[in-house]
Amino acid sequence: MTPFMVVLVLAVVFGLRVFHMASALRSPLMFQPGPDEEFYLRFGRAVAAGTSEAAEFAFMDPAYGYILGLIFKLLGANIYVVYLIQVLLDTVTAFGVFLIGREFGRTRAGLLGALLYGLTCTAVYFSTTVLKATWVANFMTLWVFFGLILLRAGNVSWWLFYGLLCGYGIALRATLILMAALSAVVLPWLSRAESKRSMRETALRVGMFCVGLAVPLALLSLRNEQISNTLSPLPNNGGVVLHHLYNPENPRAEISFPRFVKYGTPTQIWRDYSKEAERRVGHVLSPHEVDQYWRSEAVAYIVSHPIPVLANAFRKLGEFVAYIEVPNNRSLLQDRLFSPVLRILPSPFGWLFAMGVPGIALLLYRDRRAVLVIAPVAVAAATVAVFFSEDRFRFHAVPMLALGAGVFLEQLYAWIRSRQGTKYVTAVFVSVLLGCTSVLLASQMPQPQITWDRVIWGYLKMNSRDAIGPAKDLALRVAAEQPTNPKIQEALAYIAAAEGRYPDAVAYYRRTAELRTDDHVAHYNLAKMLVKVGNDQEAVREATLAAKIEPLPEYQELLEELTVNGSGTEKPAGKR
Repeated sequence: MTPFMVVLVLAVVFGLRVFHMASALRSPLMFQPGPDEEFYLRFGRAVAAGTSEAAEFAFMDPAYGYILGLIFKLLGANIYVVYLIQVLLDTVTAFGVFLIGREFGRTRAGLLGALLYGLTCTAVYFSTTVLKATWVANFMTLWVFFGLILLRAGNVSWWLFYGLLCGYGIALRATLILMAALSAVVLPWLSRAESKRSMRETALRVGMFCVGLAVPLALLSLRNEQISNTLSPLPNNGGVVLHHLYNPENPRAEISFPRFVKYGTPTQIWRDYSKEAERRVGHVLSPHEVDQYWRSEAVAYIVSHPIPVLANAFRKLGEFVAYIEVPNNRSLLQDRLFSPVLRILPSPFGWLFAMGVPGIALLLYRDRRAVLVIAPVAVAAATVAVFFSEDRFRFHAVPMLALGAGVFLEQLYAWIRSRQGTKYVTAVFVSVLLGCTSVLLASQMPQPQITWDRVIWGYLKMNSRDAIGPAKDLALRVAAEQPTNPKIQEALAYIAAAEGRYPDAVAYYRRTAELRTDDHVAHYNLAKMLVKVGNDQEAVREATLAAKIEPLPEYQELLEELTVNGSGTEKPAGKR
């Protein structure tokens, strides 16, 4: 395998992502980040400004926030730079797939795997989101590659480095603590089997690994203790996320929040869960106590409903291998509207599963070190079974499935060339069977839908006069098809206010508040528009409702202005 071929494949991988990035930078979706994206943008800016000690930043995994903060501090708060760095990082991931193949003596398979990963549209579109999915996929690849290096390296300091790497993974996503646990079990076993090391030598290496792992875990614990009085390396969201899934209101363990959660943003989720826990126990709780309370509630539900919980886990494992997209913070279906690259590339999960699984099995049959390749896939599947079957969690397995697909194609070609008909016919049959299973499972799942309000608000936030027209036309069209969609009514209200049509804005905001009676933002904006049309009496009622639901400072300020001064002052047309 010539270096030229490797460079050519990596150039294709990088070029596809740059071409997609050029489209993403002109997309309205860039101006309307998802809930987790918005959280991490604020987190990164706070880190860059040296003000990241707020307790809310202990709610989510911190590593990505610090990565963004470092980028913003050194290179400015420029999202384009973040995208470019992630494009480069994802190209490194593809190179890592090639290197892993080479470590197994399957250089051609590694190069095929790198190319297949490069053509995976999920990897392409995650590289231009403010989500940690690209970094987690890169970590999984590094974990396998350096694990293989570890097994043939004589220097015990490699084990110290590997512990540090696993600690970084935990900081990136708490569920990757499973990767650290697997490291402590699988690597010593493989090390003894491969190198015939004594128990004493193996124990020394495990000790070095534990020391390396302890350093980042200690730093994470000290950070959490400082900002949220929680001496734990894990964020304060474990119990909340479990209850989000395992509660009487959510019998299918789907992405559905309890009624007391008003918005699906991380900060609002934390606030609402904290308020509800404190309401139930009757006193103020620390972040750790809030997390513990909801964890105990979730565990109690799991223990009392073991059969439905198990059935949901098996259903989500089926969804893990289904070819269909399962969106959450971002949607491939939406991103495809604005990216020709994503429109061309197929959804990856069905065909990668169909070729990747038998390829990994072939690799394991000939080399027990392939247990390391299985680990990221197994951890991704376990994460999906316990939590969500959405793409950003399934994506953790994609690099190793791409490697497996490369092994499968290489082996299939070898069997065909040597005319081993039974073997290649069997391999094709197994692959087709797995692919058909993926398609069948996908047919049983809800089809993804475009959330048009995100596109509309993206246009509105582009701060361009040319964007108002497309936003308005789209909002009117969707409102005609979805008259009870409060987010579309809210967008129409914002557009009307921006155009100075305040009576229309009042009508749209009133409709929004009727559809979402507990939406404090809708009540606040309605109050602002009522002031514009001179209806101060009703504005007081709406401002009071907003402040009662969520006593934010701006709500109290408006209410005081209305009740003390008798009228409002000039403020922006609307809040969202």
